[in-house]
Amino acid sequence: MSKPSPPSNQADNPLDQTPLIEIATDDAMDELLLEREMLTPELLRGAFEPTLVRASAGTGKTYQLTARLLKILLTGAPPESVLATTFTRKAAGEILTRVLTTLGDAADPENPEALASLQSQVGLPGLPRHVCGQLFHRLLKNIHRLRICTLDSLFSQLARALPFELDLPPGWRLTDEIEEVWLRQLAIGNMIDSLQTAEIESLISMLGRGDVKRNIARELIQVVETTYGLSRQASVEAWDQLDVPSRPESADMTRTAGSMRMAQPKQKSLRDLLEKMADHLDARDLAPLVEQTLLKNIYKARLTNEEIKFGRSKFPPELNADFEILYQAVKCESLSLLRSQNHATGSVADHYNQAITTVKQSQRSFAFDDIAVRLAAVFTTLSAETIQSKLDSKIDHLLLDEFQDTAPVQWQVLKVIADSVVTQKDADTTSNIIDPRRSQSFFCVGDTKQAIYGWRGGVAEIFDAVDEQIPGVRSVAQDQSYRSSQVVLDAVTNAFQNLTRHPLAETPSPEDPSDKAVYEAEALQEFAKAFPPQTAAKDLPGFVQFMTGPKVSPKPDPQNPDGKPIKPTAADIQAALVDQVASRIASLHQSDPGLSIGVLTRTNATVATLIDQLEARDVDVSAEGGNPLVDSVAVRWILSALMMVEHPGDGRWRHHVAFSPLAEHLPLSDDDKLTAANQLRRLIEDQGLPEAIQFLASALEPTCDDRERVRLQQLVELATLFHHTARSRLRDFVELVRIKRVQRPKAAAVRVMTVHQSKGLEFDAVFLPEIHKELIGQSPQCVADLPDLGKPPAGLSRSVGEKQWHYLPLRWQRTFGGNVTARMTEAMCLLYVAMTRARQGLYLFTPPSTKSDFANKNSASLLFHAWRTPDAEDSADPSEGNTVLFESGDEDWWQAANSEQPDHPGPEPHQPADTPMESAEPIQLAFQPIGDTPRRNAFLPAEC
Repeated sequence: MSKPSPPSNQADNPLDQTPLIEIATDDAMDELLLEREMLTPELLRGAFEPTLVRASAGTGKTYQLTARLLKILLTGAPPESVLATTFTRKAAGEILTRVLTTLGDAADPENPEALASLQSQVGLPGLPRHVCGQLFHRLLKNIHRLRICTLDSLFSQLARALPFELDLPPGWRLTDEIEEVWLRQLAIGNMIDSLQTAEIESLISMLGRGDVKRNIARELIQVVETTYGLSRQASVEAWDQLDVPSRPESADMTRTAGSMRMAQPKQKSLRDLLEKMADHLDARDLAPLVEQTLLKNIYKARLTNEEIKFGRSKFPPELNADFEILYQAVKCESLSLLRSQNHATGSVADHYNQAITTVKQSQRSFAFDDIAVRLAAVFTTLSAETIQSKLDSKIDHLLLDEFQDTAPVQWQVLKVIADSVVTQKDADTTSNIIDPRRSQSFFCVGDTKQAIYGWRGGVAEIFDAVDEQIPGVRSVAQDQSYRSSQVVLDAVTNAFQNLTRHPLAETPSPEDPSDKAVYEAEALQEFAKAFPPQTAAKDLPGFVQFMTGPKVSPKPDPQNPDGKPIKPTAADIQAALVDQVASRIASLHQSDPGLSIGVLTRTNATVATLIDQLEARDVDVSAEGGNPLVDSVAVRWILSALMMVEHPGDGRWRHHVAFSPLAEHLPLSDDDKLTAANQLRRLIEDQGLPEAIQFLASALEPTCDDRERVRLQQLVELATLFHHTARSRLRDFVELVRIKRVQRPKAAAVRVMTVHQSKGLEFDAVFLPEIHKELIGQSPQCVADLPDLGKPPAGLSRSVGEKQWHYLPLRWQRTFGGNVTARMTEAMCLLYVAMTRARQGLYLFTPPSTKSDFANKNSASLLFHAWRTPDAEDSADPSEGNTVLFESGDEDWWQAANSEQPDHPGPEPHQPADTPMESAEPIQLAFQPIGDTPRRNAFLPAEC
């Protein structure tokens, strides 16, 4: 083995600071694509070193993952030893496309720029062209063995490899969303049948904290939908982690009530309040007091060693001991109610788990979440060697994309594979001899600033936990954007680094672990502290504008014209803002129809409203991800006709059809109300559901515009895909139409979508019309104590209002507060994702503030304070209408952009999926013949 260079020479050549690596040579080395001399320590380290890349928006996450994958393959690793996962089929397809097109272009003798680009990407200046062609043909020949797939696809493949370990029945299959709803309802029905009436009533009473609900099935469905996903990995004992103190003695409570009645403070309000407290103590009716302000004041006084107050009035000091008894009694009541609710929820979750498991086993139908939970449970009992042996080929290289969106249950599965590729070493661990084909590696890329899927289980903290849980992992930051203008990036950087200027970021004093404001401030402070400066790789013109919408004036009262005017409602203010935004979008689109414009909202309802407004202005617009087909009036007419067949005695459906163009094609006489329903039923039975819908659609087409005709055709296509069997009902299809999103066949230049749907996309200009919405919304139905993200929850509890947090033990105060921090952080991530979709133009709108200081809890308020110069006297008034609050860059950026040919230097030559690539001369490639290739248990690309 070669000796390392002397220390005196290492400073001159940094590459010599690492001991030289010798490459194993044996008869199999002729499989290597690269010459032995090209397998430098730097290349091998770049291909195999455990790496975590923190890549900001637009900095080239896919580029980095593709580069790592190409390095691994160029060193001679078999394609079947590589596993690359991501979250969507579109992303998986993009990675595979990048790999093949990069190699194919580099192998083209007439494309020297592509070869130079690949050489730079993998760090091999001397990479020969013929090696690119050889690897290209090798991958085509083994394309079925190159595993680039979604996590759902991976878990499905693992489940098919471990059916006995997972207790999966023969012939099992995956469900769709409609079948999931049906299975859930069936399981809840079976659960109700299996329980005694008294037991059900007791559970429902405890679930409602003493209130009995009328609709038992609906209450159970709500509990299941809001808590089962979080609790299904945990045991019933996890719901019994709340300690409840003992209630004060009855005599002490009676004495306390008497003392309160005898007290005579000067203020009448205090005397009335003490009388009320005494009445509740005597009656032992303490539940109405759990959110009483006086109880919170008692807690604060104990925390600060100050006098107990109610408003500005102080109570006599001699009542302090009595207040202690009152507080302990109410605290016991609050925690007892919560513990009972937790026990009931845990019991319902356990009964439901047994019922749904039985139903799904009998139906042989499972959701992706079911597979993930079973895999997580089994992977804790099996060794990595056993799991690897069950696969078609051993996984030596694991690459994870969009890692910040990983859920704990998914990480519990992936971590076993990650540990196996990181910790397994050759027997001689001190040797510098490396066989690239037998080496292993771990690589993950993501951005915690883009973690916006907490609502579906994603936990960004898992990304940070990799540093601790994966030995030897190297963390790399990547903050140079190949997407956005520096004008946009400067605005983004200033916005998030200056979050602490907002009053919400001020930590309350004293710091109270039961105060929600403490956790909100902590989230803003940490996000601002960790936010890195964003820089642009390309010199592009840009423009950022933040302004208020029109100020809506009060309207005269139609009942009393001379009386006080009626203040505008939230709907009136929103409608005026949407109208202004639509006009600005239409103006920009007309100025340059070639610009791609993204309109990003918080809610789906605003998507539909904006599309209507833009279509009224003759703007070619589409919705990303699509909307349910019920956004079409014609489709709703057809669904009413189907429901008329399903329920011929329900006059609502017949009435709707009778006042539609279908009335001319169906016998809807008042004398015989069943003829039309019977005729449609016979048509469905004789010719099938698609033919029946085609008949109805054809009848409606002459009265429809182009958009409605497209939706009718999509309804026919959906009916063709629907498996209408003897067991299914027409209402199942109607429900499918109501919830399934169907996208417009071709994306328009202006695309309206929610911020979540915009993830992974980019636009020349972005409009944000809903940054005035509340940051975090309502609390979840339950919270989990997750001290170790790689394990199931250690404790679970139903949520309680902030006014009751001061009763909770410190552990649960921190748990509830941590949930607030996580949701506040996700709100910041959502704003960051929305702003960084813009290449050059970023337009933000908010209604005029009702507060002159604009200290609201919304993104618009955060941006106003972050972008405003501190102590500036000439700051714009956010309470005025049509006022520019912040502006930067060139307002006519799009004209300057048209004068330049946009290029994509650097690692992220991203093109939206629907944007046609620039025309180029066809590349002539000679393909080698592909021989017979074994396909045993292969990961099929179609499923990835």
